[in-house]
Amino acid sequence: MGSSASADSGSDTHPLLADIALDSAWNTITTALRHCDAPNGQQSPTNPSVLKHSGWKTVRIFVSSTFRDFHQEREILIKKVFPDLRLWCQKRRLHLVESDLRWGAPKDYSEALALSVCLEEIDRCYKENVMPFFVNMTSERVGWVPLGDQVPESIRGEYKWIDLLNDAEKKMMHAAYRSDNPNAMFTLRDPSFLADVPEQHKSVFIDSNEVAPYQLRLFKKMISDTFPEERIIRYRCSYSGYNEKTGTLGLDGLEDEFSNAVVEFFKKRIRIQYPLDDASRDPYELQRNAHEAFMKQRSADLVGRDTVMKEIESFLLAPPVDAPLVLVGGAGSGKSSLMARVADMISTLEIHGKLPQVNEKDWHVFYHFVGAVPGSTDLFLAIKRLLKELEYVDESHMPKDLDTAVQLCSGALSSSNIRPVIVIVDALNQFDDENAARNVNWVPRKLASQVRCIFSMIHDTPQHKVLTGREPPARELRLTPLDMSERKEIVKNYLGKFNKSLDEEQMRILLGKESSENPLWLSIACEELRVNGDFRKLTETIQSLQDGLFDLEKQVMDRLRAENGGELLVAAMSLLEVANRGLLEKELLQLLGDEDNLFPSTEDGEEKKDSGKEKTSEMLPSYRWADVYRGLHVFLRPFGDSGEGRLDFYHRSISKAVRQKYFDEIEENNNVGDQRLPFSCGEEAYIWWHRKLADFFEEEENLERKLEEYPFHLTALGDHERLKDFLVQWDVVEALYDVEYSSRLLNIWHKACIASTEMEQAYIETIENFKNSPHVDQNELSLRYEKTSRILTQEGRFTAAMRLAEAAMEIEKQSARPERLAELYHLLGFIGDEEMRLEEYMLRTHLPRIRVIIDNLSKSIEYRKQFDTAEHKRKMGRALNRLAFYYSGWAGRGGDSTMDATTAKDLAIKAVDESIEVFSELGDEVFKADATTTKGVCYLRPCPEQIQCYKEACECLLRSIGENHVLVERLYLNMGIYYEEAGDTNQAYTYFRKWYLVCCNIFGDKHPRTKRSISTLNEATYKQIAAMCGDPVPDVTE
Repeated sequence: MGSSASADSGSDTHPLLADIALDSAWNTITTALRHCDAPNGQQSPTNPSVLKHSGWKTVRIFVSSTFRDFHQEREILIKKVFPDLRLWCQKRRLHLVESDLRWGAPKDYSEALALSVCLEEIDRCYKENVMPFFVNMTSERVGWVPLGDQVPESIRGEYKWIDLLNDAEKKMMHAAYRSDNPNAMFTLRDPSFLADVPEQHKSVFIDSNEVAPYQLRLFKKMISDTFPEERIIRYRCSYSGYNEKTGTLGLDGLEDEFSNAVVEFFKKRIRIQYPLDDASRDPYELQRNAHEAFMKQRSADLVGRDTVMKEIESFLLAPPVDAPLVLVGGAGSGKSSLMARVADMISTLEIHGKLPQVNEKDWHVFYHFVGAVPGSTDLFLAIKRLLKELEYVDESHMPKDLDTAVQLCSGALSSSNIRPVIVIVDALNQFDDENAARNVNWVPRKLASQVRCIFSMIHDTPQHKVLTGREPPARELRLTPLDMSERKEIVKNYLGKFNKSLDEEQMRILLGKESSENPLWLSIACEELRVNGDFRKLTETIQSLQDGLFDLEKQVMDRLRAENGGELLVAAMSLLEVANRGLLEKELLQLLGDEDNLFPSTEDGEEKKDSGKEKTSEMLPSYRWADVYRGLHVFLRPFGDSGEGRLDFYHRSISKAVRQKYFDEIEENNNVGDQRLPFSCGEEAYIWWHRKLADFFEEEENLERKLEEYPFHLTALGDHERLKDFLVQWDVVEALYDVEYSSRLLNIWHKACIASTEMEQAYIETIENFKNSPHVDQNELSLRYEKTSRILTQEGRFTAAMRLAEAAMEIEKQSARPERLAELYHLLGFIGDEEMRLEEYMLRTHLPRIRVIIDNLSKSIEYRKQFDTAEHKRKMGRALNRLAFYYSGWAGRGGDSTMDATTAKDLAIKAVDESIEVFSELGDEVFKADATTTKGVCYLRPCPEQIQCYKEACECLLRSIGENHVLVERLYLNMGIYYEEAGDTNQAYTYFRKWYLVCCNIFGDKHPRTKRSISTLNEATYKQIAAMCGDPVPDVTE
């Protein structure tokens, strides 16, 4: 399409008369059509609009030329120029679509119909881009010249037809000349190469019609006279021979003048027409915009699925439900497209006010597509964005670790005061965190009435089992394979975007493959057909497509390896597969630049790194990387500017295909086409790649980036010595330390399965070495003692933690700085408090330990009173709360000669009242409620004052943070104890069961606190009440 493959000229006019007629035709164009407006009422592009954008836009480029003689140029456009431009556009939040109509027209297409399609496509370019981005390629062929009766009246009227113009001229006039379109470029190929073309092949490049030279002369003259030189590219090439296998004539030298000129021209024009609005914005807003762009793009890909869509819509708009809906299906079954359409549909309804309000409040729609955009696999970041969009917390109160975030989110989604929200998360099972239970614990077992949750995931994953195994269980909806009509529509839509299509026989062959029922397989297959270089062999290409998702992906890898970078592409995919969080482009360039040390072993089993050559720090040359990237990018997630965005696989099936092809120990996988892989497969390959990345990131200067990769690879290697040496470095400790809970640091130790005793020993040795270093700063030593003490406390190493805190105290007593003394006395009390929490019951034998805690907290409070900042007051309020708890514990155990029970109880009430007053002044309802709970505990025995405190605390906590929070867990336990001691076992059971359910939600089934709640519910009295209520009794052995 875009030219005729048969009769190239439709006129047998005498050459002289033709010359006169053509000159007259162009004069008509010059005098009459230069002033015509753009089609479809578009504004005149003489002064084009500058279309600033911050979201995603679509850019379309129309390609026009004769066909037979421009096969090589079109190949370069489709396989090099447009892929490079597409990647460049993505960085500017632009989608590039090339309109290359070189194949795909049905066999019964007439030339007139083909021309109509081309002109309509140019109109589409006008519509989407104001002015078409247009490239014309001209040499020594004219192409089809339609005669008068070959042009339908509809085209004559709509496009102001002028006779005697050939197909290319008419498209050029419509797209470029008529509107003086600055986005149109013209490439004129120098005919000097024809001297080397054999006579039997010259007809491919030269028209035999006598009129052709006159028409070409005038056409080229009009281009030169009309358009500025910067929009005209004149280039040379050389003849390289006939390829018998492909049946094409080769041309060399096109990648320099021709391809580079086209790329630079369109970069310049796109940059002018679509300047990027780089105004800084909220990072959460940027994340939402990225997900919105993915949603819009993927939503358009959905075909069919009407029944499933109706079920989801019914779920969302139905009366309140207390459990989520889970959409399950296999890899590539179309879950993401469906979830994107759901998100798009609900968002549109919400924007237009068509969702019914809840208590006069509008719905908020939150959508998150795991793995679709950079950072989207981080559960912690996703939860923080959800909390921010719900306006549940502001940035100053954002949780600092995942566990806290999980508790806050669970509480929010179960709170009756949260704004109405629909939460849509695609690929829930692909979040990075390995703890499957924690991946879903942020979703409460019982959702608030104004909360709806829809999650997609692969069937039978841990997340799927957890959600469907809950009480109440999540509602499950399964995706079935595509039916035949849906498959046909997908193919037509996909290829139709590029004005391509299959004939009936080709469609039958394609859809006859069993895997065509899988949307991902079908889209990959369509993309392979789209980039097919020779439409005459299209049927053969369809027949060769592998039937099986992973097999097709591996087949594409074979093609890309042959066409784009060879072994470098294999190495790049292997590195991405082994990397923890993907790789930056600059990192891959450095890794691939060391080509002498690129693979685990050669064919003979000898490692290339033993070649005697030193490792290089040079980066892979840009021109080689461009070739690799052109093939690699089809497998990757979207990303930002070079050196900033992460390169990583966009779908887990790609990752699995890479593992099967380049890592699994299967003999046939060691051979790719006719070439053997440059390394051996198996576990040794994994180890080698992990070691390569560990060595690489050991030298990384950016600590945050190093933390993402280096510990991961050392853990995979089991290299505990290097890992311990890294984790005790003080800059690493500072980066991962958190005063409340250093979750990132401790998770690294835990994933490496390094014993707590080894961890303790490593930190003790490190701090002792620092202490013994010359000219050590005592203030710095004190801070290191304190932070290491807190880390060991968080790990449960209380004895060592206490020694370090006492060592810090000895230093601070000499300088007598009140602020530091307040912190350290608080730390000493905190360590004792944490150790006491491990005791199931507080006994009289614990009084000596309780005394130490009371003394340390009391001293901390006295020093803290000297400061008036909100942070000091908050810490003092929390210390007063815990002090009141231990005074009441002392009173409850009868006291001793140093302090009797009555005095202790009075001091407890006094301390907790002060705590309530502090939190009231700060406006902190949550900790005020927690202090109110403590006040109830201080009454020691069941009484009206005690239960009143518990009820006030309960009302405040449920209003502020929802049910699923550790403070509510503590409250429910105390309320259960109250009713049990008051003799009301039915009410006691109610709160003990609530306690159990909250424990399951925030801690999981295996946590010691959850086990304690299970043990309580298994007592004979409560088992009997459970039977009467019809409640299941949790298994005490779980």
